[in-house]
Amino acid sequence: MVTTVFVADDHPLLLHGLTDLIARDPGFRVVGSAQDGTVAMAMIRRDVPDVAVLDISMPGLSGLDIAAEIGRQGIATLCVILTVGASQAQLYDAVAVGVAGIVFKETAVEALLRCLHEVAAGGRWLPAEIVGKAMHNEASRRVKWQKLSSLLTRREMEITRLVAADTPYERIAFDIGISKGTLKIHMNNIYRKLEVASRVQLLQLAAGQIGLSAASGFRDQSDLENPARDM
Repeated sequence: MVTTVFVADDHPLLLHGLTDLIARDPGFRVVGSAQDGTVAMAMIRRDVPDVAVLDISMPGLSGLDIAAEIGRQGIATLCVILTVGASQAQLYDAVAVGVAGIVFKETAVEALLRCLHEVAAGGRWLPAEIVGKAMHNEASRRVKWQKLSSLLTRREMEITRLVAADTPYERIAFDIGISKGTLKIHMNNIYRKLEVASRVQLLQLAAGQIGLSAASGFRDQSDLENPARDM
């Protein structure tokens, strides 16, 4: 029985190469492709392929967004995620939303077809040496965040969201109507309760759990290591 496959990647050359690679295998039939995640989701919903090969990062919806939406809608399509270097949080989330396979792009030519055959046969392709570590580390981080963040007051949580979202201290104080001195006191309390020593560490602890991304940038690195500095 031929397995139908949909492929989505925002890099046109890679997308073309992957579709050709899969199409040459007599066990698979490529039924569609897209370079945009929103377009990909619409086509998957319409055509319901057996397997969707999804780039983890695309315009519109990401591969993880699509996999999660497929699960929410009960669509009978299995997902394989393609990634260059997914973070541990992304790997954790991929397993959590039920992704059947994870393939790193540097090994895609060798591993993708084997992965697809395994997934089509009802198995999973999740590299234990990578995914296992991510599951352990992420579970520990998320449990720590849940435990420590419960110590924050409502105001401290509001400030934590703003600080981790790279909002300047002066803007935070202005937006929530407090003085810089009061904000300094709040920041010292937040760092103490969360057991962190910098804005970077705060973001690493909270990322993915309060609408934040570990990839967020900071405009002024001198502002990171001391919550009282420059306030």
